Amino acid sequence: MSSVGHRSRSQLRGCRCVTLPGVNAAVTAVCVVGGLLIGDQLEVVVERVGSRQLGGRPWWRCPSCSSPLSGWGLVPLARGGTLRRGCSECGSKWERPWRPLALAVVTAAVLGAFAYKFGTDVALLAFAVFGVSLVAISAVDLERLVIPNLIVYPTLAVEIPLLVLASGIDGRWTSLWRAAASGAIGFAAFFVVHTIVPRGMGFGDVRLAGLVGLMTGWLGFGHAFVAFFAAFILASVVGVFALALSGQGRKTRIPFGPFLAAGAVFAIVWGDPVVNALFHRGGS
Repeated sequence: MSSVGHRSRSQLRGCRCVTLPGVNAAVTAVCVVGGLLIGDQLEVVVERVGSRQLGGRPWWRCPSCSSPLSGWGLVPLARGGTLRRGCSECGSKWERPWRPLALAVVTAAVLGAFAYKFGTDVALLAFAVFGVSLVAISAVDLERLVIPNLIVYPTLAVEIPLLVLASGIDGRWTSLWRAAASGAIGFAAFFVVHTIVPRGMGFGDVRLAGLVGLMTGWLGFGHAFVAFFAAFILASVVGVFALALSGQGRKTRIPFGPFLAAGAVFAIVWGDPVVNALFHRGGS
């Protein structure tokens, strides 16, 4: 693990945030509002990627007869009532009418937390994209028990140039190679687990681990470690309760993607004090 000095929050792990409360508050507000709107629209992405029915318009349509939604069904954050009542043409009800609002709230919380962390740092753009992708990936994995390549690969393709941009603007090239190394280590470690226990660790988790390692590693090796450690701890705790409640014992399938996502968010937002506590006790 690399060493982390005891520096201010704005300097820690390469995050050069501007300490301007008014500006940072405005950035956070924009991210929260944007998160609400983007998260609401993620429902269509989650539904279509999960069911592998990507094409076709309209964007919002009945999953049974493909009739377009109308009225309040087209209003972001207010379409829940329409989805609960069902399609006006065929009467079919949306299977999860509450999910658009849930996705909106979670996405807003994640983007707001990232905005609080990074402020006006250009790295916020890369991590905002990462946060939105984590929410979508988690939703698909919870429903389908699969990590969608159609989200992971495009996210990776976008994140690499954004991290290069963030590193190049302030000369943070150390952060870039650390991100690449952490991504490779995360991918390799999960690949070993997948090879040994393929039924317990899918290859989608391996790909996601590489993405999580890349993004958290940009902040430091310690942050990548905290992300994975937190994911396994959270998965273990939730897994024990799930096994006990399901009554199916080891046959219970528990998606690991949401735990990787939660671990990554935790490491990004709250990783600084944890890394210092774990690796730098007694340092000056």
